[in-house]
Amino acid sequence: MRNMLFSAKKINPDDLEQLERTLPVDAFRIHFETTGAPRIEATTPAARFYAENYLTDLQHRGELPQTPQILEDSPRFQERGFMLDVSRDRVPTMDSLLRLIDKLGRLRYNQLQLYTEHTFAFKNHEKVWKDASPFTEDEIHQLEDYCEQRHIELVPNQNCFGHMERWLKHAEYHHLAECPNGFEHPTAGHRDVGTTLHPSDQSESFVREILTDVLPVYRSKKANIGGDEPWELGQGRSHDEAVKIGKHEVYLRFLKKIFSITEELGKEPIFWADILLERPELVHQIPSNAVPAIWGYHPSHPYTEQCRIIADAGFRDQFQVVPGTNTWNSFTGRLRFAAENIQFASREGFKNGARGMVLTCWGDGGHHQSSASLYPSLILAAQAMWESSDDAREHSLEILPREIDFLFYADEPTGNGEAICSLGEVDDLLPYPNHNQSFLHYAFFADSERIQSLSETVGLDDLSQAESHLSEIDPENLDPCVSLSREMSLWAIERCRHCLGHSQFSGEDLVDWLQSIHSDFKEIWLRDSRPGGLKDSLDRFPLP
Repeated sequence: MRNMLFSAKKINPDDLEQLERTLPVDAFRIHFETTGAPRIEATTPAARFYAENYLTDLQHRGELPQTPQILEDSPRFQERGFMLDVSRDRVPTMDSLLRLIDKLGRLRYNQLQLYTEHTFAFKNHEKVWKDASPFTEDEIHQLEDYCEQRHIELVPNQNCFGHMERWLKHAEYHHLAECPNGFEHPTAGHRDVGTTLHPSDQSESFVREILTDVLPVYRSKKANIGGDEPWELGQGRSHDEAVKIGKHEVYLRFLKKIFSITEELGKEPIFWADILLERPELVHQIPSNAVPAIWGYHPSHPYTEQCRIIADAGFRDQFQVVPGTNTWNSFTGRLRFAAENIQFASREGFKNGARGMVLTCWGDGGHHQSSASLYPSLILAAQAMWESSDDAREHSLEILPREIDFLFYADEPTGNGEAICSLGEVDDLLPYPNHNQSFLHYAFFADSERIQSLSETVGLDDLSQAESHLSEIDPENLDPCVSLSREMSLWAIERCRHCLGHSQFSGEDLVDWLQSIHSDFKEIWLRDSRPGGLKDSLDRFPLP
């Protein structure tokens, strides 16, 4: 069974030591006898659910054992989560979320987080969400019921320190901003709108109000309260205090207040650990009941060092590792990056006693990637969260196309899996502007000045190689969102060629082509996503 996503270990029935070993939480054994139906041993209802699905898959593939044997499987992590960004423009419809939850259950995920900034219908803050198609309290309860039937915990994820620009751009909230008139971003240059709350009594009251709105809606006793990337902290209204005691101390003091509010609301606080890991000596000041989430999305992320620091600070069995799908700021996904990042995070997290692993899918840059681009990473991460898949992991990329078709396109012609994985290779054929953005995505949306300078960093042969790779993918009979990813990539290549004076397309031809893509993008967006955020995403298109 080496060619399946989950490859349960075969146990010798005569090995009493193996059979008498107590199974961990969510683990199962399946006994195949000479006669009669297979017998399941399961430590939890969730484990029985996984075992029954595994049997169904074996039967569907015609791989049910024909001789007496015992198969066993157990998870590497207690928490096996997926986090979907529903704030960076794209808010999924309920139907598309329910379909995703079905797949998460089949993949043995037991936690789902919907990352929100402004896309929840806060009671007294309609100004920030009225055009965003937010989630309502009733929808959250419907999602919870659906999740629970599949042994998935729906965990709130509400950022409330950094990444607050969707709030702070409105005049009513300027008084809460660290830099009300904008700031200098360390990599993106000047930004006209602040992104970070000023650590103040007013901000504390504001955080209390929005968390009191959203956290009690959820049944889960956990809550991710964010805390990542407070870019301008110390540059504005907290400057003098940051000079006096240090920016990281200013940060930690306010973070502790958010923890206290979260605990008062009956939730265990999970937080992004990136800022405190910049100053490892401060990690010991994290309250003992908080859950650090170590995120990093590049294959070279220092998981080894960071997991050790967190574990040694007293958080062994209490922290999460958080790799990413590497699909954002791309049309096709950086599949190699994702595969290596996921395996590295899993290995180092497991070695250092991580309680959970959470795969993240962000929507940076307008969430222009297709929903299908995350399928390879969903499968790879699910596999990396289970012990018995060690052997199968050697064949992960080899079996991915078939598994994608099996799980996500069961009633459709095969070929989407192969196309999705092939598209996931194209970003590696061109230079990366930075490790968090793909060349073709940058080339598609860059302004006239930047596209010219970007085009001069790539050779015509490289562009031709990428085009040739894309041309080998037949768009006929593919999922329309997969075909659109291919089309957007081809347009970006031709735009670069045009800048270099080597395109057969005139400027008018490129505009006509882009307008057609613009129309298709809108149609496909509305197939699975709500209208809120669509305008913001479309406004990034470089139409004249």
